[in-house]
Amino acid sequence: FGSSLYARAEASMAVRSVRVARAYRDLCRACRSTFGQDVATQMQMRHETARALRQQIGAMSEDDMVKDLKSGTDFVRYEIVQASFNTDSERYKVHITQDHISKQKVIDLQPPLDPSSPKTPKRSS
Repeated sequence: FGSSLYARAEASMAVRSVRVARAYRDLCRACRSTFGQDVATQMQMRHETARALRQQIGAMSEDDMVKDLKSGTDFVRYEIVQASFNTDSERYKVHITQDHISKQKVIDLQPPLDPSSPKTPKRSS
């Protein structure tokens, strides 16, 4: 009984805007493209974004929701670079896509920190 009441309450707070739905769909597509086989991350992004949108009904305008979704889409598409660890070579392979290159930003790939080295450089006396 309690869970069905919660589901009805959440459904009644649905965002009913074609523009917001299109922007949300674009974010989902960017997540699918960026996170590839990492379905758990894709689903978490979708659920958290939908939850945040429902919470903002009445507090945010439709234009602001669309702007936020487009900003999130651009971030996911252009700012997140995936990498996979190759156990044979003990190195990471970075997966840079055409989307990353199309923004004409410099991609500064730093090597991973060595866990045995200090996190901050030592100062000389």
